[in-house]
Amino acid sequence: MKFSDRVLFHPGENQQSSHHASLFIKFSAITILLILIVSLLLTLLFIKRGKDILYRERVSGGKLIVVHFANQAIYPLLEEDTLTLNTLVKEAKQVDGCLYAMILDSKKIIKAHTDPTKIGLPLKEFENIESFTKDEPITYLTYRLPSGANILNLSMPITFMNKNVGSVFLGLSMDFINNEIKKETFSLVQNVFFVTLFVLIMGIGTTFFLARWLNRSKNMNKAFTTRTERNQVAVLYVGVKGFMAYAAAKKPEEVLQDLNDYVFIATKSILDHGGYVAKIIGDAVIGVFRSSPLEEDYTMRAVRSAVTIQKAFENGRGSRNQLVGNVGIGISSGVVLSGYIGSHAEKMYNYIGESFKAAHSLYVVAGPGEIIISKDIYQSIENLFSVEPIPPREMTQKTEAWESFRLRHRAE
Repeated sequence: MKFSDRVLFHPGENQQSSHHASLFIKFSAITILLILIVSLLLTLLFIKRGKDILYRERVSGGKLIVVHFANQAIYPLLEEDTLTLNTLVKEAKQVDGCLYAMILDSKKIIKAHTDPTKIGLPLKEFENIESFTKDEPITYLTYRLPSGANILNLSMPITFMNKNVGSVFLGLSMDFINNEIKKETFSLVQNVFFVTLFVLIMGIGTTFFLARWLNRSKNMNKAFTTRTERNQVAVLYVGVKGFMAYAAAKKPEEVLQDLNDYVFIATKSILDHGGYVAKIIGDAVIGVFRSSPLEEDYTMRAVRSAVTIQKAFENGRGSRNQLVGNVGIGISSGVVLSGYIGSHAEKMYNYIGESFKAAHSLYVVAGPGEIIISKDIYQSIENLFSVEPIPPREMTQKTEAWESFRLRHRAE
């Protein structure tokens, strides 16, 4: 976790973030899986449908050519007008994927062919036949040439006055048709891929906001149950003495730069000593140190954090930042409530207790460069630091006297 991410960090944030990440990962995995399954099924369905449509289109185109040839070849075939017949079959060369076209007479002698060398020869029987279907009046036959080429042959009889006078044959390249199908399939897969990618992005985005909304709803429901705690803490109040007068005499950008440097030092020290930055209000930085069985005494950590802050400012007194050396600190301890506080729209983790008012009052007493601690804090560290008692004074809204101490230095 970066330093900037830890400012205003409270104990529940890490668990909230982890829970949100867990929900997001689960929902994202389910969403991605469903989208991929649906996309795969639709892709296979579209590919199969596309292949069938393209194949039927090619076959239908070949069927129209065969019917056209059969109708136009009747009279030239009866009159043995081979010139007209060959002119007719040349039209087949304009069809993509057409390997040959031929017109035979009733004796199966080739009268016209796209290959002129075969005119006048008898038709050879097809070899290596793979399939044979008949859809009156057209016969469909697939066979393979010795070269390995796969051919779809369409044939139709030529009749006149219910008498067979010849036949038409048309050969289409199945390899050409398959290549066309592959091109269309590749284009389809590309389109499906981009659509799927878009849907995935939208799905993951929707999942993120859904997980965030569910996590927020869950946290709001549990705000005053699982996250509400009562703890013994030490409150450290850090502020700049005479800040308003300083800010009035400086340019706004200079004030913000000096204030950022000051806040960085204060928050870093609080976090380094195991505290939490509860609030940053103007020039005030408020840290909370909770009791923990895994760390040393929380009051000691608060005092050491304050000492580290003042030493950092003492070491930087020669710098341009005029806030250095004008920092006062107050430290108090007591029981506080911690939990989510806010409206129905937004709830934030916060601390509630008189210790915050007490720490502020101690800060008011502190001079530049001083640390003022309460009696409870002093009793926890009296053997480790030397202090100077401050005469009793009346706290705001209280009548009884109270005691505070000015921290001097660490005892030898």
